[in-house]
Formats: sequence, C-alpha cells, structure tokens
Amino acid sequence: MNKNKLIQSDSAVSEVVGYTLVFGIVVLAIGLIYVAGIPALQSTTDAAQFKSVEQGFMILNTDIRKVAFDQSPVRTTKLGTAEGGTLASDPAACNISIKIFDGAGTERFNHTIELGRIEFVSGVGSISCENGAVITRYGSGSIMTIKPRMFKSNQDQIMFSLIKVNDSSRSASGGISQVTISNPRFNESLFNTPEVYENGEMAIKVDSEYADSWARFLSSEFGATFNQSDGSTGWCNPRISFEKLVVVEYVVSVDIW
Repeated sequence: MNKNKLIQSDSAVSEVVGYTLVFGIVVLAIGLIYVAGIPALQSTTDAAQFKSVEQGFMILNTDIRKVAFDQSPVRTTKLGTAEGGTLASDPAACNISIKIFDGAGTERFNHTIELGRIEFVSGVGSISCENGAVITRYGSGSIMTIKPRMFKSNQDQIMFSLIKVNDSSRSASGGISQVTISNPRFNESLFNTPEVYENGEMAIKVDSEYADSWARFLSSEFGATFNQSDGSTGWCNPRISFEKLVVVEYVVSVDIW
C-alpha cells in the first residue's frame, strides 16, 4: 500500500512544474529587458549625450564670437559627440537677405549674404550655431537658446553683426571632436554709409532649416511679421524703419576633426 501511494504521489510533478514556471518567468523577464529596457536605457543615454553636446555648443558659440570680434586669434572647443551623430560645418547652409530703402522708398541695397553654420545632427535632434545664435531642434520645432547680435535700439538705430563660416568640415564618429575657430583676415565692414542708410527702411529674410526660430526672434526684436515657409522666414512685412543702420561682417575659419 505504501508503494502504491508513492507511485500515485504528485510531489515530483509539482516540483517540475514549479521549476518550469520559474524558468519561464526568468526568460520572459530577460526578453522584456531586451525588448523594452535596453532601448529605453539607450534612449536615455542618447538624450543625456545630446544635452551635453548642447552645452558644448554654448561654449563653442562663445569661442566663435571671441575670434570673430578680435578678442582671440584662435580658439579650440572639444565636444563629446554621441555615437552615430554627425558634426559638420557648411558655409552655404544659412543665408540672410537684406534690402535697404531710402526715405523716398527707393531701393538702395539688395544683397544675400551666406552665413553658414556649424551643426550637430543625431537621432535625438540637432544643434546649430548660425550667425552667433545657438538653435536646438527636437522633432519638427526648434528653439533659439542664444540670440545673435542683431538688435534695434530705442532710438531706431539698428546694428547687425554678421558672422560668416567660410569652411566646410566634417566629423562623423562618436567620441571627442575638436572644433578650431580662427580668423583668416582682419574684420571687414560690409557697409556703413550713413549718408545713404539713414532715415530709411529695411526688409530682411533668413533662409535656414531653423527658419521658425529665426522668424520668432526677428519678429520679437524688430516688430515685423514673417510669412514663413519651409526653409525660409520669407520677407518681413511691414518694412523695418530706422534712423541709422550699421551692418558689419565678420569671417571665421572652421576646422573639425
């Protein structure tokens, strides 16, 4: 009778089932970590690295201004870029167009100036230095975290300090990238002729992938409306009046490695 009870016992079966359930739970947990946990961790890591690059761009922008405004002949900025990101400079990526009209409404100046940019692009978003401004984009929208030196005083005096990037350079690997900014020549005044550019009006347009940020900045600073389209702020409406307009152009060389 004891032998029959031993044969009919469910103890061994229960132990096997228990081990199977535990093993299944462990496998399921590991699978969930690979499916959801690791991508989430990677996403958090990428976001942290992107934020670090954004902070580095603020330092880079300061170095660009120091070189452009003759405060330093050469500056080198180190940026810790995320794996898979691209850091590059493009002298034709950002343009500003300016029209100047005298008091009688006659057009006296019409010119498009290539400003260029230094930009980092990754799966998280992109960061750009354009004309002394730092602009960050997540998804379809962008925000200008540092404004350029373009302003209008209470006396209707307008000052534009335009910083041009005149080199094309590129670094596509993750890790530490170095950006060297230098001044290839003495600063040159684009134009400053008060006898022509006093008591007139100005129309302005910026062509850039970050046109939404440029339109908001220009509208806030100069009180004009921009009919923004893809890649352009469009011409301002109405024209911007001034008592005196000064536009100065600065040029910097960029080397990325």
